[in-house]
Amino acid sequence: MSWTTGLSFAALTLGIAFGPTSVSAADSELRTFGVTVDGKPAGTFKMAVRVEDDGTETIAAVADVKVKVTAGLLTYTYALQSLEVWRGGRLVSVEANANNDGKKTAVKAAAGADGLAVTVSGKAHKASADAITSTGWRHPGVTDKARDLMMFDTEDGSETAVRVEPLGAARVTLGGRTIEGRRVRLTGKDVDSVWWFDAAGRPIRQEMNWDGHKVVLELSGITR
Repeated sequence: MSWTTGLSFAALTLGIAFGPTSVSAADSELRTFGVTVDGKPAGTFKMAVRVEDDGTETIAAVADVKVKVTAGLLTYTYALQSLEVWRGGRLVSVEANANNDGKKTAVKAAAGADGLAVTVSGKAHKASADAITSTGWRHPGVTDKARDLMMFDTEDGSETAVRVEPLGAARVTLGGRTIEGRRVRLTGKDVDSVWWFDAAGRPIRQEMNWDGHKVVLELSGITR
């Protein structure tokens, strides 16, 4: 899949993991998560980020999930490739293609003076400029009190009002090393998730309820 920016997920990932030419290794990385559904391995989710000198973040995400249903006779598949650009803590643009068990969508969004101009499979609408995205890259902001935000779904271009509640400190183990962080819970229409972030505000785990199933994204590797 190619993007209008001239980047592909593979190219961005390779550049991040194996030596970008325009930024230092400290400004780029690839995070890999193993996906489980009801405790069973179901695929992978990868997020690659590149940070420019001016602080602009480019995040490529790819999900590849397959779940056996009906006693293993049928397989549900989900695939997502998205490219997000953030600047100054605000979403600048999104471009994504998704395949939700055969239902394909193509999403483009760009920030303007009156919000996000969104096109989904050729149909246009507006969305809030102050939003987090469903990939979970951007930290929603951990405070001592609950707050309300909008979540932009990169899969289908929709937005949902979510309640963000702090859950306190959390930690994960990766390669024998403990990563300290914090958790928040997000709830809203068809949303019930817990996002875990490290001290730098980058994702280290996700848990969610999806159509009656428990989905977990477990951090399995960080490449810089």
